[in-house]
Amino acid sequence: MTSSERIAVLGAGSWGATLAGLLADKGQEVALWEIDPKAAQQLDTTRRLATLPDLALPPSVKVSATMADVLRNCGIIVSATPTHFVRATMKTARGTGALNPHALIVSVSKGLEEKTLKQMSEVIEEELGIARSQIAVLGGPSHAEEVCRRIPTLTVIAGSDVSHIQRLQKVFQREFFRVYIHSDMMGVEISGALKNIFAIASGISDGLGYGDNTRAALLTRGLNEMTRIGVKMGAQRLTFFGLAGMGDLMVTCLSRHSRNWQLGHKIGLGKTPGEALAEMTMVAEGFKTAPSAHQLAQRLGLDCPLTREIYDVLYGNKDPRTSLHDLMRRETYTEWQGLPEEMV
Repeated sequence: MTSSERIAVLGAGSWGATLAGLLADKGQEVALWEIDPKAAQQLDTTRRLATLPDLALPPSVKVSATMADVLRNCGIIVSATPTHFVRATMKTARGTGALNPHALIVSVSKGLEEKTLKQMSEVIEEELGIARSQIAVLGGPSHAEEVCRRIPTLTVIAGSDVSHIQRLQKVFQREFFRVYIHSDMMGVEISGALKNIFAIASGISDGLGYGDNTRAALLTRGLNEMTRIGVKMGAQRLTFFGLAGMGDLMVTCLSRHSRNWQLGHKIGLGKTPGEALAEMTMVAEGFKTAPSAHQLAQRLGLDCPLTREIYDVLYGNKDPRTSLHDLMRRETYTEWQGLPEEMV
């Protein structure tokens, strides 16, 4: 049993609240920030989230809409807001004056920032003005719907400082929540961001009535594009074949819990992206990540046809069946075309 830590969780959505519960159940002193005062009061009173019926937030978790109160004297801060709110949240955190300058920051948001195409660790580093060694990333196949029910789950936590990562490993690990340490923060973040757009494609395929062969093709070609983008950026190739890469890709593309799969499934059934989004009760990060992923591939000079077609369906009103036709009619090369020969 590790000694108790004071931990702030910024973002009381399903994943943030689940992690707050996981940490509190282990004896950590946890405060949870919810931006909406009314929602914060309701969560504090009911200890329940409408979007996550199986979650029962422990009584010891302090819920507040006042960020300074949540941050005060915390040695670990979990960044759990949707990616498009991370920069504003970090800016607010720094402005409170309550931020411990030596705190470790754990990013659990999966996506790329729009326009800048930056990873969340880069956004956090910029806004808080802290050393990169203070930042870590938690990734891997970990749906909140299952973690809050204590279903066995394996994850990775990545960062550049081994002592910090080992400390965080001890803080997060439970008998049902196993945490491996990793040095490739970039690979974990790229995997976590890009897998969401391929989950949308998987949902579209299922909605169209295609089968297991098509689904398997989407997963493996998605893994191909994730790997090529990540390696070109300097990530480690093996990261994409581990929990953060293939593991998270599989669970997000195959599970009905996946918001991104749900969004794609609605589109496959005939709804426009706008109509599908209007029916979603939680954020599907892949929708906002798709333009960034498309731009990133272009910036890196990579041909990523699946990423391009997903972008065209979501933002160019392209018919999914036409996209599949165009993908199938492309000229065929070697399977790992685009990776350096020594990596194939």
